[in-house]
Amino acid sequence: MKRALIIRHAEPETLAANFTGVLENHGFALRPLNVFESAPAFDRFTPPPLEQVDLIVALGGPQSANDDFPAIHQERVYLRRAVDMDKPVLGICLGAQIMATALGGTVEPTGGYQFGLRKLDVTVAGDADPVFSNLTIPLAPTLHGECFSIPPGATRLAEGYMLCRDGSYRRINMAFRYGKSYGFQFEPQLTLEELQVWNRDLGGDYALMGERFDPGEEAARHLREFARYEPHYREQMRNLLTAFLHNADLI
Repeated sequence: MKRALIIRHAEPETLAANFTGVLENHGFALRPLNVFESAPAFDRFTPPPLEQVDLIVALGGPQSANDDFPAIHQERVYLRRAVDMDKPVLGICLGAQIMATALGGTVEPTGGYQFGLRKLDVTVAGDADPVFSNLTIPLAPTLHGECFSIPPGATRLAEGYMLCRDGSYRRINMAFRYGKSYGFQFEPQLTLEELQVWNRDLGGDYALMGERFDPGEEAARHLREFARYEPHYREQMRNLLTAFLHNADLI
Protein backbone atom coordinates (compact mmCIF):
# COMPACT_ATOMS: atom_id res chain seq x y z
CA MET A 1 0.00 0.00 0.00
CA LYS A 2 1.22 3.51 -0.82
CA ARG A 3 1.76 5.86 2.11
CA ALA A 4 0.78 9.54 2.29
CA LEU A 5 1.95 11.74 5.16
CA ILE A 6 -0.50 14.55 5.95
CA ILE A 7 1.17 17.38 7.89
CA ARG A 8 -1.45 19.35 9.83
CA HIS A 9 -0.60 22.68 11.49
CA ALA A 10 -4.07 23.55 12.84
CA GLU A 11 -6.92 21.34 14.00
CA PRO A 12 -9.65 22.96 11.80
CA GLU A 13 -7.53 22.51 8.66
CA THR A 14 -7.84 18.97 7.32
CA LEU A 15 -7.33 17.15 4.05
CA ALA A 16 -11.15 17.19 3.72
CA ALA A 17 -13.32 14.47 2.22
CA ASN A 18 -12.62 15.38 -1.41
CA PHE A 19 -8.85 14.84 -1.33
CA THR A 20 -9.10 12.05 1.22
CA GLY A 21 -11.44 10.16 -1.10
CA VAL A 22 -9.12 10.52 -4.11
CA LEU A 23 -6.11 9.23 -2.18
CA GLU A 24 -7.94 6.33 -0.55
CA ASN A 25 -9.51 5.32 -3.87
CA HIS A 26 -6.01 5.10 -5.32
CA GLY A 27 -4.76 2.86 -2.55
CA PHE A 28 -3.07 5.31 -0.20
CA ALA A 29 -2.89 4.82 3.54
CA LEU A 30 -3.08 8.25 5.18
CA ARG A 31 -0.86 9.06 8.15
CA PRO A 32 -1.57 12.38 9.91
CA LEU A 33 1.20 14.32 11.63
CA ASN A 34 -0.51 16.84 13.92
CA VAL A 35 2.03 19.60 14.53
CA PHE A 36 -0.64 21.61 16.40
CA GLU A 37 -0.64 19.08 19.26
CA SER A 38 2.61 20.60 20.55
CA ALA A 39 1.19 24.17 20.71
CA PRO A 40 2.08 26.75 21.88
CA ALA A 41 5.76 25.75 21.80
CA PHE A 42 5.46 23.81 18.51
CA ASP A 43 8.51 21.85 19.55
CA ARG A 44 7.59 18.41 18.17
CA PHE A 45 7.88 17.32 14.57
CA THR A 46 8.18 13.54 14.46
CA PRO A 47 7.61 12.30 10.90
CA PRO A 48 8.38 8.80 9.70
CA PRO A 49 11.61 8.21 7.78
CA LEU A 50 11.26 9.42 4.22
CA GLU A 51 11.95 5.89 3.00
CA GLN A 52 8.55 4.99 4.49
CA VAL A 53 6.68 7.83 2.71
CA ASP A 54 5.50 7.99 -0.90
CA LEU A 55 3.72 11.36 -0.80
CA ILE A 56 3.63 14.39 1.51
CA VAL A 57 0.76 16.86 1.79
CA ALA A 58 1.60 19.84 4.03
CA LEU A 59 -1.52 21.82 4.96
CA GLY A 60 -2.06 25.37 6.19
CA GLY A 61 -2.15 26.92 9.64
CA PRO A 62 -1.91 30.18 11.57
CA GLN A 63 1.85 30.02 12.08
CA SER A 64 4.38 31.77 9.86
CA ALA A 65 7.09 30.02 7.91
CA ASN A 66 9.38 32.61 9.53
CA ASP A 67 8.43 31.66 13.10
CA ASP A 68 11.29 30.45 15.27
CA PHE A 69 9.55 27.23 16.26
CA PRO A 70 11.54 23.97 16.36
CA ALA A 71 8.78 22.17 14.46
CA ILE A 72 8.86 24.73 11.63
CA HIS A 73 12.64 24.44 11.29
CA GLN A 74 12.48 20.64 11.35
CA GLU A 75 9.67 20.54 8.81
CA ARG A 76 11.65 22.79 6.46
CA VAL A 77 14.61 20.36 6.57
CA TYR A 78 12.29 17.37 6.10
CA LEU A 79 10.60 18.88 3.04
CA ARG A 80 13.94 19.82 1.50
CA ARG A 81 15.17 16.26 1.94
CA ALA A 82 11.95 14.91 0.49
CA VAL A 83 12.29 17.02 -2.66
CA ASP A 84 15.96 16.08 -2.98
CA MET A 85 14.93 12.41 -2.79
CA ASP A 86 12.33 13.01 -5.54
CA LYS A 87 9.44 12.47 -3.14
CA PRO A 88 6.42 14.49 -4.35
CA VAL A 89 5.24 17.21 -1.97
CA LEU A 90 1.97 19.13 -2.21
CA GLY A 91 2.29 22.28 -0.10
CA ILE A 92 -0.87 24.21 0.69
CA CYS A 93 -0.85 27.74 2.19
CA LEU A 94 1.56 27.52 5.17
CA GLY A 95 2.80 24.19 3.83
CA ALA A 96 3.65 25.87 0.52
CA GLN A 97 5.40 28.72 2.33
CA ILE A 98 7.54 26.33 4.37
CA MET A 99 8.36 24.41 1.19
CA ALA A 100 9.25 27.64 -0.61
CA THR A 101 11.72 28.61 2.11
CA ALA A 102 13.11 25.07 2.13
CA LEU A 103 13.91 25.51 -1.57
CA GLY A 104 15.59 28.88 -1.15
CA GLY A 105 12.61 31.21 -1.47
CA THR A 106 11.34 33.76 1.03
CA VAL A 107 8.06 34.48 2.80
CA GLU A 108 6.86 37.93 3.84
CA PRO A 109 3.66 39.69 4.94
CA THR A 110 1.47 40.84 2.09
CA GLY A 111 0.24 43.99 3.81
CA GLY A 112 -3.29 42.61 3.77
CA TYR A 113 -5.30 39.47 4.44
CA GLN A 114 -7.48 37.26 2.28
CA PHE A 115 -10.28 34.97 3.42
CA GLY A 116 -12.58 34.21 0.51
CA LEU A 117 -12.76 33.37 -3.17
CA ARG A 118 -10.10 35.05 -5.32
CA LYS A 119 -9.27 34.90 -9.02
CA LEU A 120 -5.97 33.30 -10.01
CA ASP A 121 -4.01 34.78 -12.91
CA VAL A 122 -2.62 31.63 -14.50
CA THR A 123 0.71 32.01 -16.31
CA VAL A 124 1.51 30.53 -19.71
CA ALA A 125 3.51 27.85 -17.91
CA GLY A 126 0.59 27.17 -15.56
CA ASP A 127 -1.83 26.82 -18.45
CA ALA A 128 0.47 24.23 -20.07
CA ASP A 129 1.32 22.38 -16.86
CA PRO A 130 0.07 18.76 -16.81
CA VAL A 131 -1.27 19.21 -13.26
CA PHE A 132 -2.19 22.87 -12.84
CA SER A 133 -4.03 23.08 -16.16
CA ASN A 134 -6.79 20.98 -14.58
CA LEU A 135 -7.89 24.13 -12.76
CA THR A 136 -10.27 25.05 -15.56
CA ILE A 137 -11.97 27.96 -13.79
CA PRO A 138 -9.20 29.96 -12.04
CA LEU A 139 -11.17 30.89 -8.93
CA ALA A 140 -10.09 29.50 -5.57
CA PRO A 141 -10.70 29.96 -1.82
CA THR A 142 -7.88 31.64 0.08
CA LEU A 143 -6.89 32.13 3.71
CA HIS A 144 -3.57 33.91 4.20
CA GLY A 145 -1.75 37.09 5.13
CA GLU A 146 1.73 36.18 3.86
CA CYS A 147 3.12 35.22 0.47
CA PHE A 148 6.10 33.33 -0.94
CA SER A 149 8.64 34.18 -3.58
CA ILE A 150 9.24 31.68 -6.36
CA PRO A 151 12.22 29.54 -5.29
CA PRO A 152 15.25 29.31 -7.59
CA GLY A 153 14.67 26.60 -10.17
CA ALA A 154 10.88 26.61 -9.66
CA THR A 155 8.23 27.63 -12.19
CA ARG A 156 5.57 30.27 -11.45
CA LEU A 157 2.13 28.85 -12.27
CA ALA A 158 -0.21 31.57 -11.04
CA GLU A 159 -0.33 35.02 -9.49
CA GLY A 160 -3.06 37.08 -7.87
CA TYR A 161 -3.83 40.45 -6.28
CA MET A 162 -3.95 41.34 -2.61
CA LEU A 163 -5.91 44.37 -1.45
CA CYS A 164 -3.63 45.80 1.23
CA ARG A 165 -4.95 47.48 4.37
CA ASP A 166 -3.71 50.87 3.11
CA GLY A 167 -5.98 50.59 0.07
CA SER A 168 -3.25 49.72 -2.43
CA TYR A 169 -3.09 46.52 -4.47
CA ARG A 170 -0.15 44.18 -4.55
CA ARG A 171 0.59 41.37 -6.99
CA ILE A 172 1.56 38.14 -5.24
CA ASN A 173 2.53 34.60 -6.24
CA MET A 174 -0.19 31.97 -5.90
CA ALA A 175 1.33 28.73 -7.21
CA PHE A 176 4.65 27.20 -8.23
CA ARG A 177 6.08 23.89 -9.38
CA TYR A 178 9.44 22.41 -8.45
CA GLY A 179 10.05 19.06 -10.13
CA LYS A 180 7.24 16.74 -9.04
CA SER A 181 6.25 19.05 -6.16
CA TYR A 182 3.76 21.92 -6.08
CA GLY A 183 3.08 24.84 -3.76
CA PHE A 184 -0.34 26.54 -3.68
CA GLN A 185 -1.22 29.79 -1.87
CA PHE A 186 -4.87 28.77 -1.97
CA GLU A 187 -6.94 25.87 -0.64
CA PRO A 188 -7.44 23.12 -3.26
CA GLN A 189 -8.75 20.61 -0.72
CA LEU A 190 -11.52 22.85 0.63
CA THR A 191 -15.09 21.55 0.62
CA LEU A 192 -18.26 23.30 1.72
CA GLU A 193 -18.34 21.20 4.87
CA GLU A 194 -14.83 22.29 5.84
CA LEU A 195 -15.57 25.96 5.05
CA GLN A 196 -18.48 25.76 7.47
CA VAL A 197 -16.02 24.59 10.13
CA TRP A 198 -13.61 27.38 9.21
CA ASN A 199 -16.34 30.01 9.43
CA ARG A 200 -17.12 28.73 12.91
CA ASP A 201 -13.61 28.13 14.28
CA LEU A 202 -11.58 30.65 12.25
CA GLY A 203 -14.24 33.32 11.78
CA GLY A 204 -12.14 35.88 13.64
CA ASP A 205 -9.73 35.89 10.71
CA TYR A 206 -12.21 37.88 8.61
CA ALA A 207 -11.46 40.86 10.89
CA LEU A 208 -7.81 40.66 9.79
CA MET A 209 -8.83 41.84 6.32
CA GLY A 210 -8.98 45.40 7.65
CA GLU A 211 -11.52 48.12 8.34
CA ARG A 212 -12.68 48.25 4.72
CA PHE A 213 -14.39 44.91 5.29
CA ASP A 214 -17.22 43.90 7.59
CA PRO A 215 -16.32 40.48 9.06
CA GLY A 216 -19.91 39.25 9.28
CA GLU A 217 -20.68 40.31 5.73
CA GLU A 218 -17.50 38.71 4.39
CA ALA A 219 -18.19 35.42 6.17
CA ALA A 220 -21.75 35.26 4.84
CA ARG A 221 -20.65 36.20 1.31
CA HIS A 222 -17.87 33.63 1.25
CA LEU A 223 -20.19 30.85 2.40
CA ARG A 224 -22.91 31.87 -0.06
CA GLU A 225 -20.58 32.15 -3.04
CA PHE A 226 -18.65 28.99 -2.31
CA ALA A 227 -21.83 26.97 -1.79
CA ARG A 228 -22.79 27.71 -5.42
CA TYR A 229 -19.30 27.15 -6.82
CA GLU A 230 -18.19 24.20 -4.71
CA PRO A 231 -19.56 21.32 -6.84
CA HIS A 232 -17.46 22.48 -9.81
CA TYR A 233 -14.49 23.31 -7.61
CA ARG A 234 -14.63 19.88 -5.98
CA GLU A 235 -14.58 18.18 -9.39
CA GLN A 236 -11.71 20.18 -10.85
CA MET A 237 -9.64 19.73 -7.70
CA ARG A 238 -10.21 15.97 -7.82
CA ASN A 239 -8.93 16.09 -11.40
CA LEU A 240 -5.95 18.20 -10.36
CA LEU A 241 -4.99 15.84 -7.53
CA THR A 242 -5.37 12.81 -9.80
CA ALA A 243 -3.13 14.48 -12.39
CA PHE A 244 -0.62 15.28 -9.62
CA LEU A 245 -0.50 11.60 -8.65
CA HIS A 246 -0.11 10.55 -12.31
CA ASN A 247 2.65 13.11 -12.87
CA ALA A 248 4.48 11.80 -9.80
CA ASP A 249 4.16 8.19 -11.05
CA LEU A 250 2.10 7.25 -7.99
CA ILE A 251 -0.86 5.86 -9.94
